[in-house]
Amino acid sequence: MQRDAAHLSELTHLIYGAALHPEQWSTVVAAIAVSLGSSKALLFTPYLAPQHGGFVFPFGFDEAAMQLWASTYIKHDIRAAQLRERGLLCDGVVVLDEDLVPQKQMLSSRMYQEYLRVQGLGRVCIGVVFAGAPDLPAVVLPVHRGPDEPFNQDDVAWMKLLIPHVSRAMGVMLRLETTRVQNASLLASVDRLNFGVALLNEEMQVLHLNQAAQNVLQLGDGLSLNTQQQFEGRTDNAESPFQNVSSWLERVRNTPLSAQTHFLQGAVVVRTNGHEENACGQNQAAKKYYDLQCAPLPKIDAWCGPKQDARYVVFITDPDAVKLPGAARLHELYGLTAAQAKVTCELARGASYKNAAQRLRISEDTVRSHIKEIYRKTRVNRQADLVRLILSISQSGMGLG
Repeated sequence: MQRDAAHLSELTHLIYGAALHPEQWSTVVAAIAVSLGSSKALLFTPYLAPQHGGFVFPFGFDEAAMQLWASTYIKHDIRAAQLRERGLLCDGVVVLDEDLVPQKQMLSSRMYQEYLRVQGLGRVCIGVVFAGAPDLPAVVLPVHRGPDEPFNQDDVAWMKLLIPHVSRAMGVMLRLETTRVQNASLLASVDRLNFGVALLNEEMQVLHLNQAAQNVLQLGDGLSLNTQQQFEGRTDNAESPFQNVSSWLERVRNTPLSAQTHFLQGAVVVRTNGHEENACGQNQAAKKYYDLQCAPLPKIDAWCGPKQDARYVVFITDPDAVKLPGAARLHELYGLTAAQAKVTCELARGASYKNAAQRLRISEDTVRSHIKEIYRKTRVNRQADLVRLILSISQSGMGLG
């Protein structure tokens, strides 16, 4: 690992560049991690979740891992608890894993056995950027390695050289442009999702597409954008009177927010590539589809990110590529019962409460009762966020074939 004056200068230039361009913090975290011989690191607010004004810039963690940590394992992070309890959460401090919890104890913990071990992690070097002050939330920079790759005092010394620069750049940003930092973090999380996400304005024009959604449009396989940056595509849904995506989205827009008490039933968009018709005009191959789901956003919403004109979020999934988690997995992660797991998966597929009740042969009141418990256990409070959570831990969110 190169650690000389030239490398330090290069890193500090990256760090101070992020003070003016918050979307570059992910690049900064990656560069710091690599300089410490690591493939995973985070710059985040450990006691303030993004939906409450915090932020997270990960390197090497996919969105499924981040969702699991935030919804399930954050409360089992014994190192984070010890950092605070032992008075080590101080500005500029750098600590190693065994400064907080003996390695033997860590390896037997739930946090390691169920989460860190799965991620191939076990050792950490933590730099405290801010302990917390007026207008400056606690910010830490943990850099991770595998369980058999301990950090040493040279690593600590290198981190101590970097943390003051990170604090200066982050301090300027947080004092002057807190919202921009939070927004850059939120958009980065959307871009890590393995299913398509689009943010739309009041005119149903696309403001932002994550990478998975961009991949879908590049295929030209039944879903596209017109010159007004609006979605186009033919729908095929027996339960819907609309023949195309634009008319379906118009219905969404014309439904008052107060009337949209659940995630709106989605649109089924016919994929067009690879389907040949025989002499009778019949399709010789089984039809393939994209499932689209849409939900309105309040004027101030975590999904909006820097796109403050965003009023709707659209999810795009390939049903052939999505394998939702089973009841056993949902019980393991969130403590859901078998009945609650079934309701959760129905909602993740875009069903309304009424549709879910019909498919599961239970009453709508029973569905609503399950939903209250599901939201409590998964730590979300609306269907759009539940869908995001469940799709993020599915095996695949988007098929490109």
